[in-house]
Amino acid sequence: MTAEDAIALEEVPLADLRGQPALWQSFLGVQTPWLEAGVTRWLDLVRPEGPWPAFVMGALRPGQPQRLLGTIVGIWAPTAVSRFDDLLEGRCPTGHGGSDRPDGGVWHFIAATVGPEGEGLNLGRRLVGAALDWLVAHTPHAEARTLSPAVGLPRLLTLLPEQDAVREAVLHVANAKGQPALEILRLHLGAGATLDAILPESRRDEVRSGRVTLRFAYATDPAARDAQKARYQAWLARRAAQIAAGAARPLGEAWLVADSADTDVAAV
Repeated sequence: MTAEDAIALEEVPLADLRGQPALWQSFLGVQTPWLEAGVTRWLDLVRPEGPWPAFVMGALRPGQPQRLLGTIVGIWAPTAVSRFDDLLEGRCPTGHGGSDRPDGGVWHFIAATVGPEGEGLNLGRRLVGAALDWLVAHTPHAEARTLSPAVGLPRLLTLLPEQDAVREAVLHVANAKGQPALEILRLHLGAGATLDAILPESRRDEVRSGRVTLRFAYATDPAARDAQKARYQAWLARRAAQIAAGAARPLGEAWLVADSADTDVAAV
């Protein structure tokens, strides 16, 4: 059995999460990168009586149910959310909340986070897959999106004085392998998502992203996700070939790869 095999991916009931001090402290330990950046308001969403329906998936070692290695959180809304702060400043308009499980609508994945003990186990993408499996099992008519901060975007923008620099930085700044410079794109596009929207001024407490949220869309059908992964890999290969051929603009240690079929991976 490999180290990856020896991990259980399970729903963590909200009542247990908030009612068991050791489990809650373990959850907070995984969220250290968020907490250190002052991104804490979203923690109010993961309560049984919270303002929107929510679920938490955790990565745990068997026999250690209060020791989380990684987490992903799902927040439900009747339609796709375009401003992350709406979740923090309002309540679900249908009257659902916390532990409710309405079908239809849209589950938004947030806080896909891996703690130090879980590094090197491919937990980020595995947690996304477990969350999608949970969605299909519990609310099969719902859609799947993420609300992901574009962490690292402000630094990339300093390289791009051009108009529409945000989209350029997100989609066209690459490393030497042709991969997106922003790690969050590598996580979700590599797991079979498409970039659904770039949402500026949508999260006031996330300065690491320049207050920009990236919304990714996931198909709930595994075969469709596998096909999308193949399109993403082909997109990367074309970009890498452009860099190797000298057809990309150098930006220090990064590259601006402008001639790529973005529609293969993005709807924006």
